[in-house]
Amino acid sequence: MISECQLRKMGYTINLDHEYKLIRYKHTGNIKAEEIDKAWQEFLSMKEFTEGEYNLMSDYRNSQFDIHRSEVHMIISFMKNIEHIIRGKKQSLIVDNPYSTAASEIFSSLVVEETGFNVQVFSTPEAALEWLCT
Repeated sequence: MISECQLRKMGYTINLDHEYKLIRYKHTGNIKAEEIDKAWQEFLSMKEFTEGEYNLMSDYRNSQFDIHRSEVHMIISFMKNIEHIIRGKKQSLIVDNPYSTAASEIFSSLVVEETGFNVQVFSTPEAALEWLCT
């Protein structure tokens, strides 16, 4: 597993929250598809996510997506390949700017439809946590 220090150099951190059975993923700055791929490789290396009942809280506040339309389809294809792991799980996307909100809403509707991974968009961590824990 990559250390938290190494992850910060990539613009994100990943922490396990055993109390709420969550993987807390925080990403700041410009977010590229390659970085999302690296983060997902980390999630998939965690038994809490792959074998346990842990959900994912993705905090993208103070960041901007730098992902092209073709890369979104590649991300969806990747998620289809891991459908057996993510189907029925939840992911909250916390965003704080109009572009990220719109992109996240489009992404979440595609993911739910294609894979059964329940992704919803929120503007606050409190609302995201409440939804993830119900």
